[in-house]
Amino acid sequence: MAAEYPCSLVHDGKGGQMRFPIFITQPDMDVLAHDFSTVADDVFIATYPRSGTTWTEQIVLLIRNQGEQGDVRLTDAVPWLETLPHRPGGISAFLQTLKGRRSFTTHLPCQLMPDFTPSKGKYIYVTRNPKDVAVSCYHHERSKAGYEGTWDEYFALCMQGQVTYGSSMDHVLGWWHASQNAQNILFLKYEDMQHDLPAAIGQISRFMGVTLGAGVLEKVLAGSTLQAMSSNEKTNMNWIPQREGVPKHYRKGIIGDWRSQFSAEQSEQFDALYKQKFAGVDLQFDFGEGLVF
Repeated sequence: MAAEYPCSLVHDGKGGQMRFPIFITQPDMDVLAHDFSTVADDVFIATYPRSGTTWTEQIVLLIRNQGEQGDVRLTDAVPWLETLPHRPGGISAFLQTLKGRRSFTTHLPCQLMPDFTPSKGKYIYVTRNPKDVAVSCYHHERSKAGYEGTWDEYFALCMQGQVTYGSSMDHVLGWWHASQNAQNILFLKYEDMQHDLPAAIGQISRFMGVTLGAGVLEKVLAGSTLQAMSSNEKTNMNWIPQREGVPKHYRKGIIGDWRSQFSAEQSEQFDALYKQKFAGVDLQFDFGEGLVF
């Protein structure tokens, strides 16, 4: 029996339930669905956890601000959608405090997005190869969610989709299929961003309809490196409580780190599930060192 960790159970939009962080409850989701309205130029950074979320938030913020960081923490400049019901005064009051173009981050699967239509708002979905995601999520759950289990136990939960936000593969597939029929979803891969960040910034800025002025691309690049974000007090996430002796919010960010954690048997089991779920889907991932499938 795999060890579990504290979580909330919410409706998954498909007739079942899904694990969420313990501080995001079904009543929170009900309030979000009722009180949040999308406006035409909203920008949403949507990801499964540990897939380049904070990185993409920073890129969007810097594009939005023509390369300037601004004077508030990233978590306030690009608030987490699922936690809006916790903001002082509730969702409506908080939204009135936002200045200029709004941007939000979310880990919601496509079917749970509030007020989602193909005709308003812009959605940037970033995906990452699911093996690296599993390893990064394991370390994150140990750091932030108090998970006490071993990697082997977490792997078993992961294979069953019994982890926070459910199966990463199902999450990706939901957004992938939605992106095939909607002009307002930009589907990006973490690994492509790693290989050519200037190209990714260009894609994102064009998608947002923002022209980067002279020298702004260089400022966005400089402000969105791992080193820059780790040393910036507005982006390093050091204000978020975590356990001692475990990796911080920014761990490695490399491609292929799954090899440091997966056994050969686990890799084979994961590959079989991956090939089953992605059968007939024209979507490939870079798993590092030339391994692509």
